[in-house]
Amino acid sequence: MYTSGSTGMPKGVMMSHRNVLATASAVMTIVPALGKKDVYLAYLPLAHILELAAETIISAVGASIGYGSPLTLTDTSNKIKKGTKGDASALRPTLMTAVPAILDRVRDGVRKNVDAKGGVAKKLFDIAYSRRLAAVNGSWFGAWGLEKLVWDMLVFQKGSNRARIWSN
Repeated sequence: MYTSGSTGMPKGVMMSHRNVLATASAVMTIVPALGKKDVYLAYLPLAHILELAAETIISAVGASIGYGSPLTLTDTSNKIKKGTKGDASALRPTLMTAVPAILDRVRDGVRKNVDAKGGVAKKLFDIAYSRRLAAVNGSWFGAWGLEKLVWDMLVFQKGSNRARIWSN
């Protein structure tokens, strides 16, 4: 396998089949509800160990895989023609992997949309984000408490798509 080089130059590393299968087994134990109903958005190169492990798991549970690109992932990605949908909006995945560089792009896209709305919408989002984060981190009613549910319903739930994200 090759590392992505996110902390320096890309380099080759030895991975055994046992390593990949152990990772797949661990994820399937931690996230036991994976199945045929899930849709996975693959956007990393298959030479990325996280992508190889994720696609191994998705194949093992019989879920669907849709292929995208880091440059077309969101509606505001720089390679998306104005007025068209990004890969995630078109596919509406229930699962995807996450690496820091992509999470930064997603955050920047959300921030751009929020800032463009301005005014009360921006202020509400900023308050909701900080309060929801506090709820997840265990303050007030705790991670699964009332405040978390309220912010999810009011601000953070868009449609019925509730994506689970695996992160490395």
